[in-house]
Amino acid sequence: MTNGDPAADLHDPAALIAADSGALLPAAALAGAQVRSAAEQLAGLSPLGRPRALVVVGAGAAVDAALLIALIGEQAQTPIVGAASLPAWVGPLDVVVVFAAGIDDTVASRAAAVAARRGAAVFVRSSADGPVADAAAGNLLEPQLSVTEALAGSARLTILVSVAAAAGLYPRPDFEALAGLLDAMALACHPSSEFFVNPALPLAEHLVGGTPLLIGTDPVADALAGYGSRSLAALGGIAASVLTAGEAAGSPSVLARCGSPDLAAGVFYDPFEDESGQPTPRISVVLLSGPANQASAATSRLSAALEAALPRAFRIGREEVPDQDPPAAPGLEKAELGGFASTVLLMNRLDFAALYAGLATGARLPADLPDGLGRPGRSSQHVSPAVAPGAWSESEPGSWS
Repeated sequence: MTNGDPAADLHDPAALIAADSGALLPAAALAGAQVRSAAEQLAGLSPLGRPRALVVVGAGAAVDAALLIALIGEQAQTPIVGAASLPAWVGPLDVVVVFAAGIDDTVASRAAAVAARRGAAVFVRSSADGPVADAAAGNLLEPQLSVTEALAGSARLTILVSVAAAAGLYPRPDFEALAGLLDAMALACHPSSEFFVNPALPLAEHLVGGTPLLIGTDPVADALAGYGSRSLAALGGIAASVLTAGEAAGSPSVLARCGSPDLAAGVFYDPFEDESGQPTPRISVVLLSGPANQASAATSRLSAALEAALPRAFRIGREEVPDQDPPAAPGLEKAELGGFASTVLLMNRLDFAALYAGLATGARLPADLPDGLGRPGRSSQHVSPAVAPGAWSESEPGSWS
């Protein structure tokens, strides 16, 4: 995936590996290591007490905050706000998490400085150098792995969940168990994995076959659809539309337009051509479902109705756990996964699919490669040997070299 490079064949593992000149596929495989390192940074965090509000500030804060809001659900006892800049009302009763978009993010540096001056509890994810780090002072959370911010969603959500747990808003998950499952997901998404059992390749092929439309079926899936749209834009160079569950339920004409063609029209039916003879753009629908343990009866009924209305949609969600032998997390069964773990696994699958879509379309590389907010060439003890950094080996499919 480089500027001006030809597209790669999604069915050709060697071509995919060769096209990934930015080493984005190995970087996506470090999601488990990012969870480990981010969780370790906040493992000793003292209880914060219930804040008046938990405020997430950053260029993509709305998407990151939406994931946490959806996970906490209706039982939330504190407002959670995602904003591009620090709200004027923030004060000493609030908790502020600042996510820098780059080393010279002046909006993030101002947010960190002002929030600290107003007495709020502040956490700042940024590089160790630059204006944001200077403003963060002792509140800095420096990334322990060097990856583009487009692939750091698992680290950001781990920070948010850790802070929410310290504030009594969400139970602290088993981060190590999740990291093991993410390592297994990385191996399953290797380009040499059989195409139809690879969690990412068929989804990528579906996405590049038309204009993507991501449809949620519940609050967590709505947030994941927003995350997927951002990932496709940043990693795949693809603009995807999003319909929340409520919007989909109130848009019967859209569902009818996205429904499968009438196969009774015969073997010569052309789905890309309407009755007037003009080409009809294809819509690649992806139907997302959130964790099964957070699905209510109403959302389950809506999900079933949407699946019936969109029989040819690509459906993902509920249990995002790759096959693993031996299990990455001993004793952890699929049914026992919490909402956070299932959500991060699905985020990682969407990231891999976006990367493969980018390789298939010759998308441009993210501007902050190769290190993002990390230090150049930094390695970490949090990386599993199974997914150690480097180029994927053609001679040893499914492993890192």
